[in-house]
Amino acid sequence: MKIYKVKIFSLKIGGGIKVRRFSKFLLISIIIVAASFGLFELSSKYKVNILKSNINWSIEAKNCRNAVSFDKDGKNTYVAYENYVKVLKDEGREEILFSDEALKIEDIIFYEGKLYIISGDKLYNYDLYKSELNVMISNIPYVGEYLDRKIIIKDNNLLIAIGSATNSGIADNDGAYDINNIPYDKSPINITLSGKNYGESKTGAFMPYGNSSAEGQKIEAEKLANASIVEVNLSNNKISLYACGIRNITGWDLDNNNNLICVVGGMENIGSRPINRDFDYLYKIEKGKWYGWPDYSGGDLISSPRFKDKQKNSRIILNPPNKTVAPPMYQFSDVGTIKYLGIDKEGEILEKDSCVYYDKKEKMIYSINENGVKHKLLKLKDESIIKGIRIKNGSVYILDSGIGCVYKLQSKNNGIVFNLPKEVCIFILILLFILVCLFILKLNNKKSLK
Repeated sequence: MKIYKVKIFSLKIGGGIKVRRFSKFLLISIIIVAASFGLFELSSKYKVNILKSNINWSIEAKNCRNAVSFDKDGKNTYVAYENYVKVLKDEGREEILFSDEALKIEDIIFYEGKLYIISGDKLYNYDLYKSELNVMISNIPYVGEYLDRKIIIKDNNLLIAIGSATNSGIADNDGAYDINNIPYDKSPINITLSGKNYGESKTGAFMPYGNSSAEGQKIEAEKLANASIVEVNLSNNKISLYACGIRNITGWDLDNNNNLICVVGGMENIGSRPINRDFDYLYKIEKGKWYGWPDYSGGDLISSPRFKDKQKNSRIILNPPNKTVAPPMYQFSDVGTIKYLGIDKEGEILEKDSCVYYDKKEKMIYSINENGVKHKLLKLKDESIIKGIRIKNGSVYILDSGIGCVYKLQSKNNGIVFNLPKEVCIFILILLFILVCLFILKLNNKKSLK
């Protein structure tokens, strides 16, 4: 009996040790899994909801929080912040190319070994081989609540889109600027005013705040002016007017036929000259044409019934370059919401010449084909702030400054496999390891009991 009792006691002791070991292992496993879930949750901040079945997404780059623009050269990614630009190398390294506290960068593009940068009143180029930052053009209009500036390369020349300083041609005192520094629009063409003045200050079109206009008053063209696109010859920096009468371009790209396709913001129902029921538009912009702002929008004269509110709007330019203006390719359903644009020229991801754009109000990335058929591509997070869309080498790249990353969209039809974030892969591997260990431990326990 004594021997029997000892044996039983021995078994209990051994079993207790095994239980304690197992409990300790289980506790460690739980901690590891919890940590893994933490990593997963960390990675999930980048997650977006794909809304089109044939599209995969992945993270092209991180550490892009508060970025303002970006571009790619095929291998590297160039990310611009307010006062510096960094390059994200293909092998994963990153370095700051240049930095200057005086800069206030809005847009960058890469072309033939140089970065072109628009900041403040200047256009710069940065030579990637010489590491030199050079001023190309100065005195570009840059002040105004609606003054978007974009740059693009077309026919080996650089185009600069300069938005309007005002909503509808009239300087307003809305409290955003000191009363002596309220921005007003400069005209890119010679115009004659109708003499119509607005608001309590009786401010005329294309005039400083508080200055009234007279019927027949002449406004002389300026070389660099608002609501226009200027063309810069890259060989000699000479400037010429490309097109004008365009309120503000918030995104643009070239289609397969080298046409310049632009998102143009409509006028809003605010200020001394409010415009009711206007919209954002998708336009094909042709060289040498006037598109009507501030007396036309979406191809319609401002006195059209669709813009009428309490009173009929009247035109402010007596001598328009043409009596009719070109209509848009597409009219959106809201105003002030459509931003950025990339075109799938070859149809490698979507249909050929499909436009990819950002709807700020809906926090959504859309595509629209040549027939005006829209598709939802991505539903973004509330904290997302999109600052650029580029389509290069069969992929859509989207800069999310709020989340701090560059998303990459590709077609499943190209045999692309979705790239899981590294943190998620780590979690999966750790979980599999724990499961294997638990299985082995259970198997050993069964053998010891036999």
